[in-house]
Amino acid sequence: MSVYVVVDNEVHQPEEYAKYLELITPTVAEYGGEYVIRAGEILLADSDWQPDRLVVMAFPDAKSAKAWVESEEVRPIHEMRRKYATSKLIVIEGVKTAKS
Repeated sequence: MSVYVVVDNEVHQPEEYAKYLELITPTVAEYGGEYVIRAGEILLADSDWQPDRLVVMAFPDAKSAKAWVESEEVRPIHEMRRKYATSKLIVIEGVKTAKS
């Protein structure tokens, strides 16, 4: 079953945040993940929630997703995200299907 990492970022320092993006991007694939949403245009909202930069990544399983989030190697890069943006991150299970 796919597991998703969802990140809601309000970027405060765009120039520095761009450096974070350069570093974090290849690590997602290294841990078996792929970007599903990466700050796409919000087409409709039925509330006042307007994320500045919403990111969703799919990982093949919880072990891979948690390994990416908790990796000692990636930790300094995650710290950059928290330094240059107000950031909320969750790891959440996808829908269980007949294939999973």
